[in-house]
Amino acid sequence: MSSPVPPFLGLSPPGEIATTRSQSVAEVEATPLRDLVHHRETVAHDARLEDAHRFFGERLVDFAALVRDGRVTGICARSQLGFLLGSRFGFALNARNPAHMAGVKHPLVFGEGTALREVLQASLGRHDDEFYEDVALVDGELQLIGLIPVEALVRLQSQLVHAQLEEMKRQNVELFAAGHAVRQAQALNAGLFASNVVGVGLLTATGRLQTGNERLVSLLGLGPQLPVDMEICTLLLESDRAAWRELLKELQENRQPNRTRDFELEVPGRGRRTMHFSVGWITETSQLCICVDDITQQREIERHLQREEKQKLLDTLAGGVAHELNNKLTPVLGYADLLARDASATQVGFVNYIRKGVQESANIIRQLLRLSKPEGNTREVVDVCEMVREAAMMLRFQVRECRAQMILEMDPGPLPTRGDPAQLKQVVMNLALNALDAMADSPQPVLRIATGCNAAGVYFSVRDNGTGIPAEIIGRIFDPFFTTKGPDKGTGLGLSICHGIARQHGGEIRVWSKPNEGTCFTVELPALAVPAGANRRRSQAPFPVTLPERGSTRRVLVVEDEQVIRNFLQEAMRSLYGCMVDEAADGHEGLALVAEHEYNLILSDVRMPVMSGPEFYLKLKETHPAQAARVVFVTGHMGQNPLQEDIERWGVPVLAKPFTLDRLARVCASRMLEDVPSVA
Repeated sequence: MSSPVPPFLGLSPPGEIATTRSQSVAEVEATPLRDLVHHRETVAHDARLEDAHRFFGERLVDFAALVRDGRVTGICARSQLGFLLGSRFGFALNARNPAHMAGVKHPLVFGEGTALREVLQASLGRHDDEFYEDVALVDGELQLIGLIPVEALVRLQSQLVHAQLEEMKRQNVELFAAGHAVRQAQALNAGLFASNVVGVGLLTATGRLQTGNERLVSLLGLGPQLPVDMEICTLLLESDRAAWRELLKELQENRQPNRTRDFELEVPGRGRRTMHFSVGWITETSQLCICVDDITQQREIERHLQREEKQKLLDTLAGGVAHELNNKLTPVLGYADLLARDASATQVGFVNYIRKGVQESANIIRQLLRLSKPEGNTREVVDVCEMVREAAMMLRFQVRECRAQMILEMDPGPLPTRGDPAQLKQVVMNLALNALDAMADSPQPVLRIATGCNAAGVYFSVRDNGTGIPAEIIGRIFDPFFTTKGPDKGTGLGLSICHGIARQHGGEIRVWSKPNEGTCFTVELPALAVPAGANRRRSQAPFPVTLPERGSTRRVLVVEDEQVIRNFLQEAMRSLYGCMVDEAADGHEGLALVAEHEYNLILSDVRMPVMSGPEFYLKLKETHPAQAARVVFVTGHMGQNPLQEDIERWGVPVLAKPFTLDRLARVCASRMLEDVPSVA
């Protein structure tokens, strides 16, 4: 017989479950079955019942394992032994019977590797007296490890239930927190979805709209009810649909998280709009999420800023080129005039050819300056209606040649504005000629020129029924040198010049176009309120026609950085007046000469290094105000408007290059001193 082991090894005594640290379900289930063993008492399978009775009388146990050859065959119970031997003749009859006759009917024997839940289910699932029977634990060879009392299993079951309850409470708390977080996320998502400033929607993988917020419905012009399974592709322009299908294909094949692209849409009730699409693939649902924003106005502002930047660059380029070319043409024209004074008839003819070439070159430069801020615009009160009628008269020949009909839709007017009538007339003619080109293939070309007034001021418009302007290039038509015509038909400067003239007059030029329906350009200008019968032209004091007599006592100062022009002006002054001429290469040298001499006339270039003409003039006003009254500015290009306004305010005459001797004489006569100072 074996000796007992410490009872309930590894288990807490009853009543301590609630006070010890709560174990998790996994920790309880991991409890080794060896730790539940109460004792290892055994009885031989074939031992006599009287020996088994003596064994139980000496041990404080109710069950012992029945073993044969060291292997467990069952469980012997004290109660069963008492039943067999305790009757009136029981001891006499059964004392020598084998011990296994006192074994329990359904013994539970488990291997050491049996899962705890299986042991608990089998042992605690028994009924009546069997519930209280011990459980045998054996190793792989059926050798006894020990007997486990049901009390230990009940206590372990209680621990497991307690752990499960704690786990359920924790899971319930986590589930509640998760549910609360989900509800918050849903509410937040619904709020963001509904109130988002961009249009948000869900599409199928093929691009059909399933749902969208109010902003998306508004942007796409879909009305109060969102159409079910509507193809977004149907709203895109035909030119953009292939790109949309390619984008969807790329997202489906590569599962890209996000793709962005601008598309042109024909929105019901709003016309053509530029939309920025951000499209992403949702892996979990195999759907597409789109975010749509209307960037039509933004793109228009960007194009306007780009045009402004290009225009500034062109202003600088045109002004610089004009200044340099005018400087080079001035001595050519001037020396030609000098040659003509003493030339033969044949030579005068040659000189006239030179003059004509210079004048035509100067006209080309003036056209180039139309791209920049002109320095000598004639700003006067202009009746837009009268100006348009005059332009229409000049267009009659071209209209007849194109077999077109011209319709004038004139406001009863007048529609006064302030501007240069020649430049505004040029805008009308440029737009009309472009319209005639656009209607070259029209069976019945109609040119409509209209005038009117609106909230922005006065306007005139030129409309045709030609081919229209493609949407992909309409944003570039005002760019300098951009043209869709062949190299022999256009330079790309016409619309750019029109845009520049409108801008210089404080106005704006707008365009509407639709393929195969035509194009309409509208030029808006500031309105001007003038009294009835006001003079439309500025009064200008004419220059004296009679030149001063030639003499040797006059003295002229030429301040010019170009040596060739200094030489020409020196020769011209000597030829016109027979006077002495001093030269200075910049304002500093000019001031030094003025300090030494008194001059009848001072000719000064505007743009010079070291000290410019205006700086020289202002310094002269401080130190020699009488001499400042003799200044005439000579310039190839005035440049920025503030400088032009300053010179006009000072009242200094400006001689624009290139100029003839006659023009030089007339301008100089207005500033030449009548008193003849003595010559040092």
